[in-house]
Amino acid sequence: MRIVMLSISHRTASVDLRERIAIAGERLDQAIQSLRHKYPHCEAVVLSTCNRTELYIARPLHEAPTYEQLDEFLADFCGIESKHVTSAAVHREQDQAVTHLFRVATGLESMVIGEPQILGQVKQAYEISQRSSAVGPVLHRVFQQAISVAKQVRSESGIGEGRVSIGSVAVDFASQIFERFDDKVMVAIGAGEMAKVTLKHLQALKPAKLWLTNRTRQRAEELAATMNLQGAVGSTGSGGGGVRSFEDLDELLVEADIVLTSTGATQPIITEERFRPLIRRRRSRPIFMVDIAVPRDIDPAVGNLSNVYLYNIDDLQRVVLKTHENRSAQVEQCEKMVFEAVRTCMATVQHRDVGLLIRALRDKLHSYAKDERQRSIKKRSNGSGEIDTELEKLLEEHDHRLVNKILHLPLQQLDPKNPDAPLGFFAAALKRLFALEEGTAAANEKETGDDAAK
Repeated sequence: MRIVMLSISHRTASVDLRERIAIAGERLDQAIQSLRHKYPHCEAVVLSTCNRTELYIARPLHEAPTYEQLDEFLADFCGIESKHVTSAAVHREQDQAVTHLFRVATGLESMVIGEPQILGQVKQAYEISQRSSAVGPVLHRVFQQAISVAKQVRSESGIGEGRVSIGSVAVDFASQIFERFDDKVMVAIGAGEMAKVTLKHLQALKPAKLWLTNRTRQRAEELAATMNLQGAVGSTGSGGGGVRSFEDLDELLVEADIVLTSTGATQPIITEERFRPLIRRRRSRPIFMVDIAVPRDIDPAVGNLSNVYLYNIDDLQRVVLKTHENRSAQVEQCEKMVFEAVRTCMATVQHRDVGLLIRALRDKLHSYAKDERQRSIKKRSNGSGEIDTELEKLLEEHDHRLVNKILHLPLQQLDPKNPDAPLGFFAAALKRLFALEEGTAAANEKETGDDAAK
């Protein structure tokens, strides 16, 4: 099986493109099912976060999808021209694809190195594909290893400790606009993990009031209770903050000095048309808005209005990148751990592929031998219909010894324990020479895949 991937992330695409290819909720299941329908012989996992959309595929050698077909699939599914996907896409295969996944899971590819949310997102993407029966033995092994290695790397390297986060950068931006915060009203829109992490940093500013609102009030109340917001559950709008109804959003935008938004909406919830009429009621007070959602929650045109200071996730990224060089020692340690983990994982995957190949080749040669043995016995019986059992047994032993001798040298070259053996090249040559991608090989592979899935 060949492992291939497509990645579009904050490293290669602006937030404008990332929000157009973001896949969330029910659309994630639809994307997986669509991939499987178009390429039924492949395994697939789709990972989509605010900073990246990635497709991980395991497919038989020489079969679809190709890189170009992955680009076309993502473009068609998201309703954009394929040239936009191709210009930003990074493609990898085999050990490079696995290395990329391991780096993503450990946080080495994140906007903020070591951020913890990505591991949970990788695990969730894997579990969604499992529920859709899109994960077979290869991606099962690869994603299980990625999750395990990420936990080990974070535990042993300390990569997640003392990091600069999006939340801390948001606080730095806010400090450039306001001298004090004990008289400010803060409004958080959305109740997801990113909102929770960033909200902790903004909460540390100790604003006069901190309001939390979300389309699903229960999630907002749960987050407010977790963060010990005053008057959180059942708040009616008094005290130092709490949960407010989503229907109060316009009123909250009038009251707010600082707005943090991170929802799963597919369209902006704060548009220029919505916010412009509120400016007069705000009496020219400046408002600081941080939009860390992808797709964006706030129409970029809002940032052009008077006294509005709007920052999106790419604005924060530029500040975060300046801090990465201070963590070179930790990153180097993580890189070494990832490198060794990838070698182990790929050896396991190749061992499985080689095992299937050996089994298929042996079965095919023994099948040839059996056909010839039966033909010879038939001739020896001279049409009498009587079978010489001793002769049959003798020929069977002869055939087994001959097949084993024929296989001895090739199997030595296919030894997975030999680090210098070009297993991929040898395996591909044998598959092509003996047509092992058909018949027995395919059946063996399906059988093994079904067993692993169980």
